[in-house]
Amino acid sequence: MTDVPGPRRVDRLSLVVGVLFVLAGVLFLLDALDVWRLRIDYLVPLALIVLGLVVLASAWPLRSRRS
Repeated sequence: MTDVPGPRRVDRLSLVVGVLFVLAGVLFLLDALDVWRLRIDYLVPLALIVLGLVVLASAWPLRSRRS
């Protein structure tokens, strides 16, 4: 018999950090295209929001399925 792995659980921290990197890339792209001006007074609150989301995602318990 072969062991077929069950569905993988999503690592919430990796998911949140990945999405935040994508959003940061979009922000820098918009700044480079002169669509949105990236200023330091925008970045400080944004960095605090990102840090808060990462802390929340790492503290969120993953449900364990019992078979």
